[in-house]
Amino acid sequence: MILPLVLFVATAILLFLSSRALIHRLIRLLPVDLLFFLLLPGVLLHELSHLLTAEILQVPTGHISLSPHLDKDQLKLGSAQIGLTDPIRLTLIGTAPFLAGTITLWLILVVGLRLDLNQLALPIFNYWHLLFYYLIFAISNTMFSSPSDLQAAALPVVLLLIILGLFQLTNLNLPISLVDLSTNLFWLLAIIFSLVLALNLLLLLPLKLLRR
Repeated sequence: MILPLVLFVATAILLFLSSRALIHRLIRLLPVDLLFFLLLPGVLLHELSHLLTAEILQVPTGHISLSPHLDKDQLKLGSAQIGLTDPIRLTLIGTAPFLAGTITLWLILVVGLRLDLNQLALPIFNYWHLLFYYLIFAISNTMFSSPSDLQAAALPVVLLLIILGLFQLTNLNLPISLVDLSTNLFWLLAIIFSLVLALNLLLLLPLKLLRR
């Protein structure tokens, strides 16, 4: 279970770094408003997931603001007004875009592109796939659009590592079914993030060459 968890964390971090690098390059090449519209599906998913999760957890909410601008060289695409609440609900609200984005990416890869994640066989291309690749680009590059969201997404992983460490220190064993479920889940997430990371790198490489 440890290896899949490490791979999941590593691919998530690399995806975040590649997203930051890609957005940084695009900011230099495209007007902010145009970049905002390119990322709009992901922005809407991000902010709506914040808002919907807050509503489910009965946390006061306001309106969604979609106002793209640069703040100290950082691209700000939108925000959702969320009231003050306890740390647990705040963490759940903060991780909502990450969870919603991950589930949506899985649906695009498995249902939309009909990709077999076990064999990683590429599907036969058709022009509809361009739409799915665009959605992967827009969603994956808005999953971690703020440092606070990244910290919120990292918190459950840190807690899981602490729990695993306690089980190791006390020589207790996790239920086999839970271990198998967690192992398969982390392998699946690592594969999904690896595939999306590869797409980001394919986009980033020509942009780096273009700057030269």
